[in-house]
Amino acid sequence: MAKKKRTGPGSAPQAVAVARAPMTGSERIVWICLHLLVFMVPLAMSNVSVLGANALPLTYDQFDIVKVFLQRAIMLVAVGAWAGGILLKGGRIRFTKIEWLVLAFFGWLVLTSVLSIHPATAVFGKYRRFEGLISFVNYMAVFFMALQVVDRPSRIRSLARTLAISGALVSFYGLLQFFGVDPAKWGALPFELNRAFSTFGNPDLLGGYLIFPLAVSFSLALSEEDLAGRIAYWFVFLITAFCWLIAYVRGAWIGGAVALGILVFALIWAKAKVTAVDWSFSGVIAAIFGIVTVRSLTSPSDVTNVVARITSIFAFKEGSALTRFQIWEAAIAAIRERPIFGWGADTFRLLFPMFKPEAYTATAGYLSVADNVHNYPLQLATALGIPGLVMLYGLFIWGLVVSAKQVFVRGKGVERIVLAGFWAAAVGYLVHLIFGLSVTGSTVFLWLAIGVLLSPGASVREVKAPRWGLYAAAVIVTICAILFVGNIRYVIADNYYLKGRVVDQGQARIDDITKAIEYNPYNDMYRAELGLAWQDLFIQAITQGAAGDAAARQQALMYFTNAEQSMLKTIEFVPTEYDNYVFLANLYNQAAYYFDQSYIDKAIAIAKRGVEVEPFGPAIRVQLAFAYTNLEKYDLAIVEAKRAVELDPNYMEAYSALGDAYRLSGKLQEAKSAYEAALARNSGRSDIKQALTAVEASLAATSGPQ
Repeated sequence: MAKKKRTGPGSAPQAVAVARAPMTGSERIVWICLHLLVFMVPLAMSNVSVLGANALPLTYDQFDIVKVFLQRAIMLVAVGAWAGGILLKGGRIRFTKIEWLVLAFFGWLVLTSVLSIHPATAVFGKYRRFEGLISFVNYMAVFFMALQVVDRPSRIRSLARTLAISGALVSFYGLLQFFGVDPAKWGALPFELNRAFSTFGNPDLLGGYLIFPLAVSFSLALSEEDLAGRIAYWFVFLITAFCWLIAYVRGAWIGGAVALGILVFALIWAKAKVTAVDWSFSGVIAAIFGIVTVRSLTSPSDVTNVVARITSIFAFKEGSALTRFQIWEAAIAAIRERPIFGWGADTFRLLFPMFKPEAYTATAGYLSVADNVHNYPLQLATALGIPGLVMLYGLFIWGLVVSAKQVFVRGKGVERIVLAGFWAAAVGYLVHLIFGLSVTGSTVFLWLAIGVLLSPGASVREVKAPRWGLYAAAVIVTICAILFVGNIRYVIADNYYLKGRVVDQGQARIDDITKAIEYNPYNDMYRAELGLAWQDLFIQAITQGAAGDAAARQQALMYFTNAEQSMLKTIEFVPTEYDNYVFLANLYNQAAYYFDQSYIDKAIAIAKRGVEVEPFGPAIRVQLAFAYTNLEKYDLAIVEAKRAVELDPNYMEAYSALGDAYRLSGKLQEAKSAYEAALARNSGRSDIKQALTAVEASLAATSGPQ
């Protein structure tokens, strides 16, 4: 390669001249890609009913997988264009010392992925989270591309404008949800009615993202000189702030408040002028916040009551705060077990059953499995070990400290307020991550912000195209093209998974799930679904076939065998996923009922393995109780069912299993109490009602005249 010409802090005039040079063709592609990323990723989702279409979503995961797909597609184009431009024509490379830490962190990610509890998850990330090695590499690409082209105030302001507009659109959709006029069809939602979740699918995720447009739109409003533009930015901030409030996310409230506080400090420190427009809009926003707060006092839910939501921050021994502390307790235990290399990126769901405290099951219920620590430092320490945590947070803190001297300059007025907006957003989001969770659709903007903050002060090197540049460019473009195709396959797989879960039945469902696995063999949920699909066919065949129909029985046996083999392969693929043991134990118990008792031993064996994976899992103990009941080992069945009840006192099926074991062992009074407890938790179960009626009749008969 030709000799590099370096410019930097030691050669300021030349550095400025190089930095102000116009964009090359490849840099312009990168610039457009960054705008597309900032604008499209927050808005992306696959539920087309929001546009008035009466159709299914394009993917089963309607939010995160679409945002991940767009991020990766856009960055593949950007990286390919930038690298191709440098290799074919030469150009400028902007850099800081922080990239050495980025490279070290990348190497550590690779090492921890290899040593992970489940390398496939560490590389690709857990379904609906996706924060594995690949996503971290994408973050790094966003950071580096921002470092290359967002190098002057006009570009910083341009990118900030795009971010604010996208944030306003996301927020406006959240307002529609708050007022009950959402045009999209969602079905039952797992959170409170009229709580904004917008294009993120979850208020917690929306709240985290909104910290970025909240801070950036505020900085744009304070720094815009044109009156009409200033008013427009204040409206953008108003919409964003309103949605930020009605997402009712406490961590996001704290993070956003910190970000706004930093911006107020930056404004005072820079001696910027505050206009009448600023004071007027501040008053309007305060009034709206007051009205929403007062109106929320009548809400039937404490979550959507602003005052109750704020006071709940300090209620450490109840509600979500209690479960959060229990999750953190599990994370700390996991860190103690593997403090250096961790368990692999985004693998917390797989290790949580091994470390969760027993009390968590009773607090959160038997169905709850935490797939995220809800505390990013602890999440990183469990995933990447303490060294990984130190490297990543060292990167963030280093970037913020280095850029602070560019951001906070005394007496500069509004000149650097937009840059301060990115700085404040990054800090606010990091504060939010102490209480919240990191997802790719939001955390990508943290890396973008760090790149933007470092770019104005970066050193610049002029490089000439090497003689072998054409061949290297061809290799890089080919790799990017292959990865682009793989990225498309990722989404196609989820489309087939959607069809298998929602649309098709029977063999068509099997074909859909098989296709999903072919397109993405690294998603254990797809693999688990295939076993469940075969199990449904087995139950359908055995229950609908005529008694004594040998052909129907043989077909049912074939379906059962396929289900068994599929579930065993899934367990082999991901041995620490607890749910799969419950699925297989249930399958064996069904086979014992419909075929012969020999399957009971298999049910017991696999259930015991499930107990080893999750000692405090009630569902697997219920399956174990069923198996012991079928073997007429009622004392053992009672032990397991009682243990399930202890773990989750609200688990109806555990009381039902306990009632069956008591009834068949002749302990009718205890059976009556167990059945009554089951019906108290689900009064609609006719089979339990019938069992209770039979027990009461037996008790009446035995207590009558002799």
